[in-house]
Amino acid sequence: MHIRITVIILLVSLIAFSCGGSRDRQDLTGSSVEMQVFCLENPPFICKFNGIDIYEGGISGMTYIEGTDMEFYLVNDRGPNLVMTSHHHAMGENVKVLPFPDYAPKIFRTKLENGRYTVTEAMPLRRPDGGTVSGLPFPVNLDMNREIAWKDLNATPAGEDPWGIDAEGIVTGHDNDFWIVVEYRTSIWNVDKESGITKGVYGPELFNEYYRPIDTVFKYRRPNRGFESVAITPGGLVYAILQSPMWFPGPEVSETSRLVRMLELDPSTGETRMFFYEHSDARENIRIRDWKIADMVAVNNSEFLVIEHATMGESQFMDIYRIDISNATPIEREDYGGKTPELLNDAAGAMEYGIRVVDKTHLLDLIAAGYDPVLDKPEGIAIIDNKTIAIINDNDYDIDAPENNEYIIQPDHPTCLFLFRLPDGIK
Repeated sequence: MHIRITVIILLVSLIAFSCGGSRDRQDLTGSSVEMQVFCLENPPFICKFNGIDIYEGGISGMTYIEGTDMEFYLVNDRGPNLVMTSHHHAMGENVKVLPFPDYAPKIFRTKLENGRYTVTEAMPLRRPDGGTVSGLPFPVNLDMNREIAWKDLNATPAGEDPWGIDAEGIVTGHDNDFWIVVEYRTSIWNVDKESGITKGVYGPELFNEYYRPIDTVFKYRRPNRGFESVAITPGGLVYAILQSPMWFPGPEVSETSRLVRMLELDPSTGETRMFFYEHSDARENIRIRDWKIADMVAVNNSEFLVIEHATMGESQFMDIYRIDISNATPIEREDYGGKTPELLNDAAGAMEYGIRVVDKTHLLDLIAAGYDPVLDKPEGIAIIDNKTIAIINDNDYDIDAPENNEYIIQPDHPTCLFLFRLPDGIK
């Protein structure tokens, strides 16, 4: 199950496609891209569930450790879980089975050395009082887009946790700390690097004395599609992008809107700004609602690399875009001619009201460059040097309920680190 593969792919050209509202592509056509892949050899064992051995995985964010020789910090999500929306006891609710309710999401230190990719350290995330957090959902009475957790297939409640976390991105800060973004609560956590203790949380609602405010509109995130990416610039500003357009004013937004909010946070003052990122349009079997933003990484103080992907049926797209916020217009109100910003739908609709979305240039088609589409989710990105980008996949702990009911499988998907060497560099 846990193997290492090394591949080098030379491409004469990359598959090209256009994206509405974007600038011209930064083409790599006519050049070669080298790709290597190394699968994690020693993921720690968690426990058994239904006779299946489950190992650490679910990697949802990655950051390169500057000054090291190919070492990375990784963060994983809520823990092993199974979607159970079609279970006969679910009754239409957004239900997940979390077989290990006490599981604590972790930060891993990993190293690529002599062709082997391994875990060298593991640190659980902790509450301010030092106790470990869990991956349980936020209390139902405090969450407008609730999730329900069971701990088994018999619908036994797993509980709730006001410190539950579904981490989706990590970056090293400038003050011996980490910045981690969360899907559950559309929040940004500031965590001590040495202890894993949470120092503060930036969120749309202030639940306790450790919370700091961001715009309250972020409470309208689409269920389990809160912040998915995080980056910190050389100047110290923290940026996060939602996975999908918010449900603002309601779920109908998902069918038409391509406008995803990007938050800028100045940790020194708490001041914030918001911009719009426009994801791709519908194509082939991919609907507008299927697109997802994964991780991001800062290139400089105004430019970032962003992963965007979608899968539906036989259609699958996984791409890296380079974006620039220099000319983007901040979102400063929530009503434009009787419409919420999301209901402006796309870059053209936003421009009618003077809102310019972030500039966006296609950089790399991951599948054409050798990424294994069977592994599905490319959820972590890091810049190693001017020419090398690292991508890591989320293997969902190698456990799945493909029919959203009691039928459980182990797909045999490892966690793999992909290195792409670009001939022309990131510049």
